Formats: sequence, structure tokens, C-alpha cells
Amino acid sequence: MRIIGVDPGSVCCGYGIVEVPNLRSQISDLRYITSGEIRMSRGSSLPERLRVLYCSLKKVIDEYKPDCLCLEKLFYHKSVTSAFTLGSIRGVVMLLAAEGGIPVHEYNPTKVKMALTGFGRAEKRQVNEMVKRLLNLTPSGLRLSKDATDALALCICHINNSLRDERFK
Repeated sequence: MRIIGVDPGSVCCGYGIVEVPNLRSQISDLRYITSGEIRMSRGSSLPERLRVLYCSLKKVIDEYKPDCLCLEKLFYHKSVTSAFTLGSIRGVVMLLAAEGGIPVHEYNPTKVKMALTGFGRAEKRQVNEMVKRLLNLTPSGLRLSKDATDALALCICHINNSLRDERFK
């Protein structure tokens, strides 16, 4: 099973792809495939940023052919304008998933942190460290941006939940 996680942002959208052989696998069987960022110009109009995101993320999805997509839930935002912009970004991501027949799974940040660290209020650096450990990236020296790390954390959260649900069937 190949999972793409997307950390939506209005200027930088992180993505990460992780694979696990099957739902009966162990969490230690996780395999890092790729990660990165889609950068959009802060000075560009929202429609232009949405176009850049659509075209760039479509290339990633077409190349890696994920089985499902994970996205952080939009739960609260201080600014109404920012919330609407982020909603538009999320809409493009969901549209791409729907076009490809890819199921979408949403997780709130607390659930992601809990799945990786066992503590729902973990700090970013703790999540970052667990992503590197679980994907065996610590000795490789691979540098991950915070957006890519968040996207990979979404993948791991989904796999963790799927493995747990499969074991309780």
C-alpha cells in the first residue's frame, strides 16, 4: 500500500510518500519513497497558486500512483481569510484525489502527534525525530523540510491506524 500525505499551505505545500507491503505488516516495514515541497509565489494571485499546486501535485500523483491520500483536517484558524485560502488549497488536493479515484483520509494534528509520539501535544521536533526513526532516515542524513515531515507524519499516522484497525478485525 502506497500512501501520499499532503500538508497544505498557501505558499508551500509539503508532500511525502510512504509504502508498507500490506495491512498485516509491522510498523517497522515502512518504506520511505519520496518527499518534497511545492512552492507557490507569495505575490501570485490565489487562482495562480491553485494552478501551480494542481499541476505540480498531479505530476507527483501520476508518477508515484498512491493508493490513498492523507490530509490534515482544517480544524481552526485565527484568520477567516487564511482559512478560506487554506480551504481552497485543500479543495485542489481533494479534487486531484477524486480525479484519480484515490480515497482521502483526514486526521487532526493531535491524532497525528499521538500516532507518532504517543502524546497528542508533542512538539514539532519530537514528531520530526519520530518520522526519521520510523522511516530509517536518521543515518542517511536526508534533510526534510518541516512541511515534508508533516506530510510524512500523516502517512505514518494513517498506516498506524490502518494496521491497528486490521489487527482488531
